[in-house]
Amino acid sequence: RQKDPVRWATLANMKGIILRNKGQFKEAESAFISALNIEDVPLKCKILINFAKTNFFKGNGIKALELIDRMFDLAKINKKVPLNLLLGYGHLLRGHILYRNKDEKQALNEFKKAEFFFEGTADIRGVGLSCLEIARIHIKNKNLTIAWNFLRKAENFLSRLGDEEQLGVAICKGIALYYAGKEQEAMDMLREVYKGREEFGKGLYLIDEILDVYLDTRDRMSQYQHALM
Repeated sequence: RQKDPVRWATLANMKGIILRNKGQFKEAESAFISALNIEDVPLKCKILINFAKTNFFKGNGIKALELIDRMFDLAKINKKVPLNLLLGYGHLLRGHILYRNKDEKQALNEFKKAEFFFEGTADIRGVGLSCLEIARIHIKNKNLTIAWNFLRKAENFLSRLGDEEQLGVAICKGIALYYAGKEQEAMDMLREVYKGREEFGKGLYLIDEILDVYLDTRDRMSQYQHALM
């Protein structure tokens, strides 16, 4: 630990992610806390985001926001350090927390900031995820013209990344079509979605609930964790 603190903190961060994915939140938090006593700014920012996400997953949004604020404060006093990618993920997570707290206006602002930082680093997953979140809010508010602009952009980026992210785009498109009165097109698209996710086709959710049920799943939000290791 003393000979190579960065390597030790990197391993502790990865351990925390693994424990979090297993639902062992208390142990994950201990791993992240033990890794924070380092000088490496980018790594410290990653650990703070992972620590924040752990609190978000276990339902402690207040603590999660405090940790994200610590990360942004650290970035402010280290402006010469390239942190745009991590700032993007920080804004993305803060947007998720605010959205869950029913603060759609501030969540939308955070997702737009995330998109800005991701575009600056040419991170296609980040841009796509941010646009998908922006589209979700506009779809739920029936601002469909704006929603489709962001959906097309999300699809352009996320279609390169695999079936899971394409599924998220398909769900958003299907519900946008439904709200636009194109019910048959919507049902055709969602029928394909149901093949991959049977739980959505069993009548458990109203059509406007599917957006949040899918986009808020822990598994989906864990897909970008490789950038935070």
